[in-house]
Amino acid sequence: MKFRYVFLGIVSFFLFSCGHSKRKSDLIANYEEHSTEIMNVKNYFEQIVPENFNVRIRYESSDEIDLIVYERLNDSTDKELLFRKWNIDIDNYIEEPQSDYDKKYHGKTNSFELTKTKLNWTNETIEELYDKLEIADCIGISNWEPVEIEYGYNGLGVYSYKIFNEKLNGELIEKYNDGCNDIYYKDNIVLSYAGGAIGMQCFEDYKRK
Repeated sequence: MKFRYVFLGIVSFFLFSCGHSKRKSDLIANYEEHSTEIMNVKNYFEQIVPENFNVRIRYESSDEIDLIVYERLNDSTDKELLFRKWNIDIDNYIEEPQSDYDKKYHGKTNSFELTKTKLNWTNETIEELYDKLEIADCIGISNWEPVEIEYGYNGLGVYSYKIFNEKLNGELIEKYNDGCNDIYYKDNIVLSYAGGAIGMQCFEDYKRK
């Protein structure tokens, strides 16, 4: 009986997801419609993230986020995980004592307030970023190299745009054009798909050789 409920839960999840899933064609159409707004998000994010930090933020709603923050070590190019939490209610976050597991997998601190202080962010910063992503019809952003702006879900996976600072040369086009997880689109834009734990692991039209 328990297995049956688990099975029904999984089936229900995928039925729900399929009704709200994005596709490669949606990813392209959204860029063509909102390229200016997408670049505005990129520029704003680069302004608000301090130079010695890498940040990934994804919005479930205007006041609920997933947040991962890495901080550069002193006099080093290495970075260590400062903070990693999912489903943060930015107005009602409750800091819990850090366990050894937290220290190993979720960063140096459980403090959302300390993390915001280090980034020089407030809740208003997070809300303003949400507004800019909403205008671009996107859900998240990270300042890796290159910057990656998340567009939407397909099942457990996520479609996104990798945005380089300059047009890609031949070597980079070859590197970021495997057809499975990355597709070179044009100029400095690469379309990307990151699969989830189960389900689709490549773009839906990818054919393995």
